[in-house]
Amino acid sequence: MKRLAMILGLLVVLALVGCTAGQAPAKGGEDAAGTQAPAAQENVIWASGKLVPAQWAALSPATGGTVKAIYPAEGDWVETGKLLVELDDGILQSQVEGAAAAVAEAEASRAKVLAGAASSDLAAAAADVSAAQGAVAQALAALTRAQAAIAAAQAQVTIAQAQYNELASHPTTAERTAAQRPIDQARIAVKQAQAAYDLVRDETNIGARPEAAALEQATAALDSAQAAYNATSQGATPQQLAVTKAQVAAAQAQVAVARGEAPAAEAGVQTAQAQVARAQAALDRLKAGATAEERGMADARVKSVQAALASARAVLAQAQVIAPFAGQVGAVYLRAGELATPGQPVLALGDTGSMRVETTDLRETDVARLAIGMPVEVTFDALPGRTFQGTVARIAAMSSAEKWSTNYTVIVDVADLEPALRWGMTAFVNIRVDK
Repeated sequence: MKRLAMILGLLVVLALVGCTAGQAPAKGGEDAAGTQAPAAQENVIWASGKLVPAQWAALSPATGGTVKAIYPAEGDWVETGKLLVELDDGILQSQVEGAAAAVAEAEASRAKVLAGAASSDLAAAAADVSAAQGAVAQALAALTRAQAAIAAAQAQVTIAQAQYNELASHPTTAERTAAQRPIDQARIAVKQAQAAYDLVRDETNIGARPEAAALEQATAALDSAQAAYNATSQGATPQQLAVTKAQVAAAQAQVAVARGEAPAAEAGVQTAQAQVARAQAALDRLKAGATAEERGMADARVKSVQAALASARAVLAQAQVIAPFAGQVGAVYLRAGELATPGQPVLALGDTGSMRVETTDLRETDVARLAIGMPVEVTFDALPGRTFQGTVARIAAMSSAEKWSTNYTVIVDVADLEPALRWGMTAFVNIRVDK
């Protein structure tokens, strides 16, 4: 009704002005020829609109899920970066924590690489070298013992073989000849003693005669020489040869056992020497510090886990709504426990400290007559009888089709707005034009 009254009053004023000036008849009148005169062109364009913040947004999460919490209430003021809405993000949060732990570990490893070896590490590496060298000494000693065992066994074989050969080689021809000589001598002595005995054998006291005693002694000497010859010519018995042969075999077996232990001892020496080389190389690396390749790998590892952390945080951020600017929460559309979907507004946030009017029904037939900076009168149903002054700040470059008509949005900056005016209130604008 107010807008209709303003329009009717404006038409009356225009009609009166036209009649007074004599330039055009009143709307709906006739000229001197009795024909219908054209209506006077209005120099005021009117439109309705809404009061909105200069900056506002309908915020929604980038991913779907169950709403865990909505922190601000309608009307609350929030600062830039404030967490407004959280979806159920337990898994995403754990992924962020895991990625952050990986970053800390990689950075600690890189710091250790860049710092070089600690004194304790150098001492431990030097101790490893000493221990490896001690193992080499032990392995060499074991090899020496194995080689000595081989030599001792071989010597025992030589001794046993010599003993066997000694037994098996007797009697020799010389030994037999030497053993035969006492027999021959004893036989001559027996023959001589027998001849002397035969000369006196018929005497009654022959037993007491020296010839009898001499014959008995010569006979005994012959028996002794024969026995010695028999012993010499007989040589070693089969049992004696078997014993010495067994001793040779046992000594040879011991050589085989000793030789079998030698390869293990030699391998032990080689293994211990290789361990010394590895321990010494490790000590040298610690003393030299990290190589360029190791530093590069440490840096690459840190960058990799940092990228993973950034990715995890980005995914987590998709389950959150963060205030992109400072402002007031105008409306909250969901509650905790409800399902949010991407693109579905959860709340509206606007900087209500800086408000403006956006027209909603400015016709395309009027927009061509507008220009930036034109004065505007603005009224609100919420404040009857109050008129605010403003200017055209921006004219939409593209139309919007609403209510089966083509309209253009015009932004109007209004000075000295009342604090009582709120986001979304209906506004009426009158824009004065030159023609």
